[in-house]
Amino acid sequence: MTDSSSPNTTRTSKLPTPQTADEFSFPMTPYAIQLDFMKRLFETIEESKFAIFESPTGTGKSLSIICGALTWLGHHKERRKLDIPESAPGGGDCPDWVAEFERKQRIERSNAEMADGDLAQTRYKAWVASTRRKEAAERRGRMMGRTRGSGEDPVIERKRRATADIGANMISEGGGDSEVDDEMIVDAYYSDTGEGSDVLRAHASDAEDGSVRYSAEVRKLLAKRAANKPYYDSDSENDSENDALQLEPPVEPSVTKIFYASRTHSQLQQFISEIKRTSFGKSSKIKCVTLGSRWQLCTNDRVRSDCHSVHGLNERCLEMQQQQGSKKTRCAFLPAQRTPMFDYKESIGTKIMDIEELATEGRRLSVCAYYGTRAAVSGAQVVALPYNMLLSQSARESMGVSLKDNVVIIDEAHNLVDTILSIHSVTLDRRTVGALSEMLQMYFTKYWRRLKGSNTIYVRQTLALLKALRKFMDASATEALGKESTGVLSVNEFLQRAHADHINVYKIDKYLRESKIGRKLNMFADHCRQQTHMEDGAGSRGAKRGAGNNAPVASVGPAPATAVAAFESFMGCIGNPDRKGARLVVRASAAGGSEKEAVVELKYLLLDPSEAFGSICSEARAVILAGGTMKPANDVVEQLLPLQAGHSTDQCAGKVGNAVAVAKLDSKNAQLFAWNHVVDSSHVCAVVVGSGPTGQPLRFAFQDQSDPAKTREAGQALASMCNIIPGGIVVFFPSYSLLGRMLAEWQSAGIVQRIERRKPLFAESNAPGGDGEPQVNILEKYTEQVHRPGSNGAVLLSVVGGRLSEGINFSDNLGRAVIMVGVPFPSLASPELAERLAYYEFLGSNSKPAEPLRDSSMGPRARELYESLCMRAVNQSIGRAIRHRHDYAAIVFLDARYADARIASKLPAWILPPPVVGHGVGAASVPKLAFGPALGQIAAFFKRDFKSV
Repeated sequence: MTDSSSPNTTRTSKLPTPQTADEFSFPMTPYAIQLDFMKRLFETIEESKFAIFESPTGTGKSLSIICGALTWLGHHKERRKLDIPESAPGGGDCPDWVAEFERKQRIERSNAEMADGDLAQTRYKAWVASTRRKEAAERRGRMMGRTRGSGEDPVIERKRRATADIGANMISEGGGDSEVDDEMIVDAYYSDTGEGSDVLRAHASDAEDGSVRYSAEVRKLLAKRAANKPYYDSDSENDSENDALQLEPPVEPSVTKIFYASRTHSQLQQFISEIKRTSFGKSSKIKCVTLGSRWQLCTNDRVRSDCHSVHGLNERCLEMQQQQGSKKTRCAFLPAQRTPMFDYKESIGTKIMDIEELATEGRRLSVCAYYGTRAAVSGAQVVALPYNMLLSQSARESMGVSLKDNVVIIDEAHNLVDTILSIHSVTLDRRTVGALSEMLQMYFTKYWRRLKGSNTIYVRQTLALLKALRKFMDASATEALGKESTGVLSVNEFLQRAHADHINVYKIDKYLRESKIGRKLNMFADHCRQQTHMEDGAGSRGAKRGAGNNAPVASVGPAPATAVAAFESFMGCIGNPDRKGARLVVRASAAGGSEKEAVVELKYLLLDPSEAFGSICSEARAVILAGGTMKPANDVVEQLLPLQAGHSTDQCAGKVGNAVAVAKLDSKNAQLFAWNHVVDSSHVCAVVVGSGPTGQPLRFAFQDQSDPAKTREAGQALASMCNIIPGGIVVFFPSYSLLGRMLAEWQSAGIVQRIERRKPLFAESNAPGGDGEPQVNILEKYTEQVHRPGSNGAVLLSVVGGRLSEGINFSDNLGRAVIMVGVPFPSLASPELAERLAYYEFLGSNSKPAEPLRDSSMGPRARELYESLCMRAVNQSIGRAIRHRHDYAAIVFLDARYADARIASKLPAWILPPPVVGHGVGAASVPKLAFGPALGQIAAFFKRDFKSV
């Protein structure tokens, strides 16, 4: 661990680290680990490093993050006043006069930059004030121009217009097919490198519709202005070409930010609630905004009610912005003037709001909260956002999020690598490809004469690619008759086998992104669906009318928005066929024994998370990964910031040695900070039970899981522990299938009846209950039973990695014991896992990627990752029990393998007993006992008076 208090730092140019709780504005007396957490966080940000912070749940991690990060932010803002410029690169071995000269230069540069920033801020504020005055005058003019103006408040007027215009916002039933067709036509597309583009550009000035075509330079200027133009800009149809070429409005200067990301909406809500508790939130000195999806922030309730999926809502929103001059498509919550959005930004900047409050404020002001929060990002010091928005570069770009020189904190980061791989993995199935192929062909057949620029060329190429994909998947379906098959290919191998290697997938991907043809296809699909519905309702007369030009539309169902989105995402992945660390998994299964019914899936599998994470590290000033159970962490560093072949990391602490920089934040700067739990070690009883009540060894490897004798032994052990453990007992299994088999065996052997004589038993399932009841109600019933007056508790059977293994608080009586049955190693039968392990093994060698792995042939690096994947899930599950300083619980491992040195070394330190004096460092481990002694130790633990401890 780097010592930031080195004596060589007396002449340092970095910010001094606060030392007390008051300096960090911590709202209460902190634990020692909280104060140390804040100090280390402050230093990590100031030194621009990559660090992993592990602080067990219940230790006040969120509050430590807030106070540590926002204190640094405040000091950084005052850096000029403190006469402390940013640290310069290089060592401290230069002469004093050189260091002093460089320090003065840095101060001058810092002052100049601050002056420029102040000037930009002044200009922006002046522009906002000027715009407000201009638009207020325009509103007064319109009001006076009305024959009988109501004179009502602008906000009330917007609400009235929103209500009145809702019907007009939907697709109009009038206007004729010609107007509808105009909306379907994709804009002219000109590719700088596309086939035939030179000829198209040569004739670009002579447009078919007689409109003016600008030169390349003018088009570039217009495109730049459009990219910076607010979405709610004027919808006036009288804008002149001169207006389009005027200087764009000043961009609001961006301030240094803390980007805080977490996995779930509820975790972001909790983070915002914690900020409100601090002086930072109460003083309103910090501007904070939470980014969410349209699904969470859309204020147009009519549109929300008509859209039943996220993709559908996204496409509907974008449709309603396509034609700025058309009132029938404009959403009434996207005001033409800027003033309403200024009002919204100022309103949400006056106090800290969570995402629900942001949406409510949008409804109050009749302004879109989704776009309003995006507009507020530049001026916000804290931006809270979900994982998927931060980890996807395209999502960040679409949201206007820039990480440059800002701080990124990712909380609940124990599954970060898996999340990155999941976000960048896309599945495309046979049915989707067929529907898209037919829909695009119908679109092209109807509109090909009206397509301009390179559209015709690229639509034909897209159709050719879809045809090739369809033939490949049909062939896979034929081969899969009577069996299931799985194959793994590189992207180039796949394109060759699909006979699509002559198609430039990169250009097609670029075309789909830049032309936005997917939106037009969705509009076309909606129109087809409406026509089909109208014709079906009209009876025979409608059917006869449908036999004309639109007959194919009625006979072929339209592709849903999700299918278009899936294809665009898939193309975004294979658009870089030479990317390393990526594979295509081809799965085929003959459902129903029919070739037509066979299911074929293409899954793009990203193996190298550093490619996606690298863009974050290269832009950000500092990156902090925080979590309650980050151990083991070495493989996380190596996957996110990979090392060069032959280099290794220090074990579990300090900086990573001998690494080669792969980004601005590289592995040689990586640090791991880990703290023990605030709970006293006497409040935890951890034991490995090596054998059951009859002496049967407890070991549930795959080959042992079908042994009825061992299954009954585990059940008898659980039944006996129910007699001595008070309150609730949460039992975790490696999989739903093992849980189901064991529960069935226990029922037939009468073990369930024995358990339920002491405690009612509830079991999680991966499917709804037989009566259609969602399984989430199992937790509610379990909680109700445990909290019932006079209750002896209950038993909850759950699955590691399931719904109840993460984010659930089993504090106090809800979880007086956590019992792990078996070791949840992921299945090596999964081709995705086999490829991932092989690639990780390859990262540490100069050889080519290995063949898919099996347990017997697993290399040392792959085995390390395999065990780490397992133990991170275990640690997350057992952390559900101890949730605060005064909590207590037993952690029982019903599998002898937990005593193995490699497995035991990956367990969290807080469950281990204190090391015995004289036995040396690292001697502490979870004791392995036979069932009798283990039961006696657990019984003695619960006989203690914890209130007096």
